[in-house]
Amino acid sequence: MLDTFFVNDGRTGNLANRQQYDKFGDLLEKVLAGEKIDLSALIARQIVRQPLHQAYAGERMATEIRFDNEESETRTLIEIETEDHLGLLYVISQTFSEMALDIVSARIVTECGAAIDSFYVRELDGGKLLRPSGKNSLKNKLRQAISRLAAAQ
Repeated sequence: MLDTFFVNDGRTGNLANRQQYDKFGDLLEKVLAGEKIDLSALIARQIVRQPLHQAYAGERMATEIRFDNEESETRTLIEIETEDHLGLLYVISQTFSEMALDIVSARIVTECGAAIDSFYVRELDGGKLLRPSGKNSLKNKLRQAISRLAAAQ
């Protein structure tokens, strides 16, 4: 397994300096070790009111959510394209967790204010997300979580 993290400054969009990178690494280690950290509060304190990368006046990027059960024999591919916001991956992963989905693999791409993210997920029993009602519920919950995040910024 290979995990690569490129840490960017939330205000400039540039790669983080060594101090920022180390701070992120320390936080990530604590979270993965199970330390109690209020990520929602941490994200709320870090929200940038005027990010460097934002849409031209009046332009907005619509949120697109697509499901694909043909790409993998054992996983459901969920592709999410939306405006990038601080905390976006957190609210997406929280929504997956609330819906009892396990993220098996993810590809995260963020560029010029757009997030283009792909997740291979499975239900806790190991199967694909097949029920139309489950897909619709997940899509609605993701849209609501992303909308709340966007409204907070």
